[in-house]
Amino acid sequence: MLDYELFAVGVSSISTSVTLLLYGQSYLIFINLLEIIGSIILFFIIALLCFFIRVIIQYAIQDTLKNELAKVSFSSVFKKFKQLNKNQVLRLFCYLALFIFLWLLPLLVIHMFTSKIEIVTYILQFLFFVVVLWKGIDYSQAIFLYRENQPQFLGQSQRYALKASKRFIKKLRFKYLLLLIGLSIPVAVWIAIWSVVTYFGFYIWEPIMIYGGPIVGIIGGCLYLPFVQFTLAYFYEKNNSSDLLEKSFRDCFKQVEKLTGEAYKN
Repeated sequence: MLDYELFAVGVSSISTSVTLLLYGQSYLIFINLLEIIGSIILFFIIALLCFFIRVIIQYAIQDTLKNELAKVSFSSVFKKFKQLNKNQVLRLFCYLALFIFLWLLPLLVIHMFTSKIEIVTYILQFLFFVVVLWKGIDYSQAIFLYRENQPQFLGQSQRYALKASKRFIKKLRFKYLLLLIGLSIPVAVWIAIWSVVTYFGFYIWEPIMIYGGPIVGIIGGCLYLPFVQFTLAYFYEKNNSSDLLEKSFRDCFKQVEKLTGEAYKN
């Protein structure tokens, strides 16, 4: 949904800029362009930071499944961050964001021209959700598969991790979807309970709801997210096998001779 909102803000800002140009207030166009660029940069930095945090925590939790002596602690997570190949993870994030955005782009363009038609907007929002869910499942195993074959990614494109993820999850999509639904149920129950508490709480003591609500929400998220990360890592480890890995990465990587140019010498 963040891509959608960012795109909407960008279109709105461009429309405003055109209006200002027509009215002769061209100096304000520069301000609107700065808003667009600033929004894109800020969104990219926040999304990238969240992705890095997710990856290092996910790897630390995955280690506990492979080694009973391994523990998740601040020191182990920080160690994972230092060991992480930031360049490769950055490129993996960029490919992931780019591919999902390209899948969503036709819907965003259609929405730009049909935003005033309410029924079309609802249909596009539903399709938007379906595409994000579908491609999210397809690329869900990319960070695990990248780690599985990290040495082979040296000099290779990170999009091969996304390609391997699609192959890996091909016959497991329904199981993964059920897993996501199961993980969503506690969140839905929590939201329902807190919505009721919030509704009646404002009639009893407004300050505690204004300041206490976000604090409770953050604490609840911090307690539940580790369980989600553990479950996702467990799903990968449970369904992982040498045969499936071989099929997932089959013919993915370029030959070393082609990378070095030796294959093209006469």
